[in-house]
Amino acid sequence: MNHDNTHTTNPGQLVLFRSHPAEFSPPLVTADLPLKLDSLPAFSLTPNPNLADLCDSTHPPKNVPTPPHTAICAGKNTYVYDAHTYHTKVPPQGIRLILEHYTDPGDTVLDPFCGSGMTGVAAVESGRRPILVDLSPAATFIAYNLLTPAPPTEYAAAVRAMLEASASLEAKLYATQCPSCHASTSSLYTVWSYTVACYSCGHEFQLWDEARDERPRSRDSKILTEFACPSCGVILHKRRLAKIARHPVLIGSGHCKKHNKESTAAPTEAESKWIESLSYSDIPESLWYPTNPFPDGVNTKQPIAAGIRSVHQAYTPRALWAMAHLWHIASRWPDPHMRAKLLFTLTSLYKRVTVFSEFRFWGGSGNTANYSVPFIMNEQNVFRAFERKANTIRWYFESAPHADRSFRLGAQSACHLPQIPDRSVDFIFTDPPFGANINYSEMNFLWESWLQAHTDPTEEAIVSRPQGKTVDDYSQLLAQAFREMRRVLKDGAWLVVVFHNSSDKVWRALQQALTEAGFAVKATQTFDKRHGTFKQFVSDNAVGYDLVLHCRKAHPHSVSIPAQPTPYVPSPTDFVSAALSANPHSYLVHYLHVSRPDEIDYRHLYADWLSTIVASQQVGIDFEEFRAIVAPLAESARTQPVSPLHTSPQQESDHT
Repeated sequence: MNHDNTHTTNPGQLVLFRSHPAEFSPPLVTADLPLKLDSLPAFSLTPNPNLADLCDSTHPPKNVPTPPHTAICAGKNTYVYDAHTYHTKVPPQGIRLILEHYTDPGDTVLDPFCGSGMTGVAAVESGRRPILVDLSPAATFIAYNLLTPAPPTEYAAAVRAMLEASASLEAKLYATQCPSCHASTSSLYTVWSYTVACYSCGHEFQLWDEARDERPRSRDSKILTEFACPSCGVILHKRRLAKIARHPVLIGSGHCKKHNKESTAAPTEAESKWIESLSYSDIPESLWYPTNPFPDGVNTKQPIAAGIRSVHQAYTPRALWAMAHLWHIASRWPDPHMRAKLLFTLTSLYKRVTVFSEFRFWGGSGNTANYSVPFIMNEQNVFRAFERKANTIRWYFESAPHADRSFRLGAQSACHLPQIPDRSVDFIFTDPPFGANINYSEMNFLWESWLQAHTDPTEEAIVSRPQGKTVDDYSQLLAQAFREMRRVLKDGAWLVVVFHNSSDKVWRALQQALTEAGFAVKATQTFDKRHGTFKQFVSDNAVGYDLVLHCRKAHPHSVSIPAQPTPYVPSPTDFVSAALSANPHSYLVHYLHVSRPDEIDYRHLYADWLSTIVASQQVGIDFEEFRAIVAPLAESARTQPVSPLHTSPQQESDHT
């Protein structure tokens, strides 16, 4: 069997339906073709030569002498935000507030680090014309599909046809018995657990049996990080245990749901034997799937160490079989617009159908930016996961406003935008990579292997030891990107940069890059996304609030900027003392879905303090130093009663 990336059964080849969606003609065996989606001028998985189509150098920018000053609060619980996961996203309703302040309808907006296209969504829905660029082909693919919603009825029909064409395979791959009534059904998910060995006595045991702590409420249940060895009684630390082998330990099905909960049971001996007997060699040769080896990197280190060395090994054999089957159908859909939407639905599954999906008692899956291999893995039924995500995407298509969706989008480096003329863009909104927080080329490798188009990381603006990029290299790459932004931005127009980081070195790198490129920070404000990432909830070194930097060319030619008085720069202790005195409740975190006492939101305090100093002086204290300085002042607020009207609910959920 040949599953090379040059397999003759290429997903770009078009196969038409016959009499029924379940009946396809055999794959065409012809010369290899790239994945065929919609053509230019609007979109390309490569540099788009038509970016300048929306530019008008003769039209002056909107005259905006001062930026907005009030903090922005915009939640992530929207259909467009939930439609497709991406590592960092700024809620478009918050972006829209900024766009409408700085631009008029019809103006051109540029985002050279566009990610999943939230700037584009905000722009087209407010009558602006976006030009979007990102180094990652996966990012531009996601952005394109969010910018071009499909007719929801047609989309639903296409999804239904795909599932009907997959019914027999689903019955084969996910067959089980309902534990309540013993009827034949399909499993919704299977929990896998590693066996481990006690590092004190060597006894091997199933982690699921010893570390599982189930409570009456799912939100209180957890996998313990410390527990006793069942043989010698020594207290073991989970993170120190070596993974030996993974086995199925629980199957969930929805045949006899009670109180909206699935029926669960341990797999029978026959079920376990059959599930574990499946191998990649069982997948039909007619189905293509990617076998790209993972590159050496920060995020790929753990899967490679666990023996997951290529993309196909990131899936169990039956999950890969299901994915390859659905990709086969979607990539051959006759209408290219709907084809893109069906492939988009499959890429939206991302890690939730891989071996990187960690089991959680309260359901769902996390989408943190890593390839961690969990001790307890949740293998979802790919067909049901596809159906659920399709429903979410359909809701977005139904809610998306009818608007003039003029845009230009392409994959290329923000350091070089030769297609865009000098002084031709009315406004720039962007959130560049945040130092070493996320290695996008590594985290997008999974998507891009399916799309057969990979990021060239040469000019990826990140801090990365595997790439040999220091903070200074990061600053220089950002500076080059900001120089291009200054070149294409009209005189008198504004650049808005959204940023957050816990490192003072990274903040100084950003400030230096802006200065070297010829920009001055004129004002700042905080951006509260309301629903942080799981990492922001549990990590003491993650900043959960973005800063919005309002910048202008340091020497504009056509607009004079009113002189501003030198701002007062408070010390961390002075700032925290004043902030907690004025409104202590706004700096408390109340956890809803985990049993954890209210805490001081040091991330919020740090972000607010940064907003007072970043425009006038270099950041000189990182988050950990700031926290150590202000903790004695803030600790007393922990015991203060909190009114329900003033709590800041932070939740863990299956959020993209």
